[in-house]
Formats: sequence, C-alpha cells, structure tokens
Amino acid sequence: MMKTIVPEHLYLPSMILEERQYHYSFTKKSFSQEKVLSFDFTFIHNRQTNEEPKRLVVKINRSNLLINNEKPDGTLISELLYHSSQALFPLRLSLNSYGYPKNICNHADIVERWKSFIPRFKPYYEGEKVIKLLNRIGKIYRNADYLLDSLRKDVFFSVYFFPIYGDYRLGRVTGIDNYEFSFNSGQKVKYTLDLEVLNEFTENDKIKLMVKGKSDVKENDTVSGYFLMNKDRTIHEIKMDFFFVDYNEEVNIQIFETKEIAERKSAFNVVYDEKEEREKLMKSRGFFIEEIESDDLPEHK
Repeated sequence: MMKTIVPEHLYLPSMILEERQYHYSFTKKSFSQEKVLSFDFTFIHNRQTNEEPKRLVVKINRSNLLINNEKPDGTLISELLYHSSQALFPLRLSLNSYGYPKNICNHADIVERWKSFIPRFKPYYEGEKVIKLLNRIGKIYRNADYLLDSLRKDVFFSVYFFPIYGDYRLGRVTGIDNYEFSFNSGQKVKYTLDLEVLNEFTENDKIKLMVKGKSDVKENDTVSGYFLMNKDRTIHEIKMDFFFVDYNEEVNIQIFETKEIAERKSAFNVVYDEKEEREKLMKSRGFFIEEIESDDLPEHK
C-alpha cells in the first residue's frame, strides 16, 4: 500500500448520496448494574441549503430501539416516550462547517407527526402525570429553537455530531472548551477536550482521531475515545468512554457502521491528494469558510 498522509484540515464531507447504516449503543455501568440502550439508524448527506453561506443538509432515521436488548415495556410512560421520540424521525438537520447541528430543516413535519400521535394517548388523559408530560413534550416540539437545543443536549446527538471537522494545524492537535454531554441519569457535564488526528491512515484505511478530556467541574471525571473516518471523511466508528469517580460509574458509547459501501472498501490504494481535495471542496467556498457567530456553537481553539 502506498503511504498516505492525512491533511491538517478535515473538511466536512460534501454531498454524498450513499446512505450509511449504523448501530448505536449506550451502556451505563454502576456497581453490579448495567443498562443498555441501543438502536439502528441510517444517515445521508443529501443536499445543501440555498442560504449563504451554504450549509450541508443531512437526514437521519432511527429504527429497532431496544432497552437491555428488549423493546420498551408496555407501560404508558414508556409508550409515550417511545412514540414521542419516533415523531422526530426522519430528521433533517443543517450543519455548520464543524459538523455541528445548526438548524432543523423539517420542523413542520415533526410537529405534524407529533400531533398524529396524540390521539393514541386520549384514554389516559385523566392522569395528571401524563398530561404534564404530554404538554412538556408538545411545548418542546412546537418550538424549533427548544427542540434544536434538546437535540444538541441529547448524548447521541452530542457524540455523533461532535465537531470533529476543522483545522488541526501543524501539530494535528486542537481543543474544544465547555462541550456538554447529557446522560440518562440527568447529569449534564461540560468537558475540556483535546483532539488529535493521527498522521497516517490506519491499516484499514481510516482516518483516526483521538479524543481525551476532563470535566470542567471534577477533573477526575474523564472521557477518552476515538473517531474512525472513511477516506471521504464520513463516520465509520465512534467509541467514547466516560468515567465518574464519585458515583463509581462508567458510560460507554459506541457507534459503528454496519454496512460499508463496496466501492469504499476497494479504494484503499488511492493516494489522498490534499491540494486536489481542497480545490474540489472550495468550489462551495461559502459553505467551507463559514465562521461561527453564536456562542452556543462549539469551535476548535
């Protein structure tokens, strides 16, 4: 195999029409207990916005949601939470140049799906707890800003849409401050993180990005892991491990591509030409030089 050097700037993939298939697993371990939430999802980069600067629009769809390898139980609350989350999908998001969600593109469709689910719960409307939960979910869904904020705080979205794209400079290392992860137990933890791109492709022809960091509140609470990207810079695999010393607790998150595109498997002898790639991508110049203006959107430092 010819030697290939990974560029110092990782551009967000442009329009890639092949749909990727993935599996997500969230495992929480504490003492002798272990809880697992998992699902399958598909992901596609399928167009750009008409606004300036242009932004990539992606579509994500979810299926086969399991809790401890079983379907959610038949209780009302479980059914409500399951169906309300189903109303989100398929979800279309526009991303900034770091790969972080900027806007929800199909908010009206989500609201209509949510409305269509409400009649299923009419027999239970007498329960005060259910009514409050329905009202709370409905309030979030009807407000695009609230919903986007909720998605950004969801641990799946904060990991999968982690802002890995950008400039890594000569040392191939960069950092992100105050990046928040929210966990099932209600913990919302901000981390200071270091990201390092390995200088060469792995033996499986993937770009490897190492991540490590610590809590801004408790430095003994740490996170470590990695991202594997295909040569077109789409996600192949993510692994993140969180440790909480005071709770003697561990959270493991893994996302991996379950079906690779055959053409990508056979392309490992292609030499990565950074100059050619830059020229090709800069045809969409407005999109790739976007600046982050809002304080709530993370960026490399």
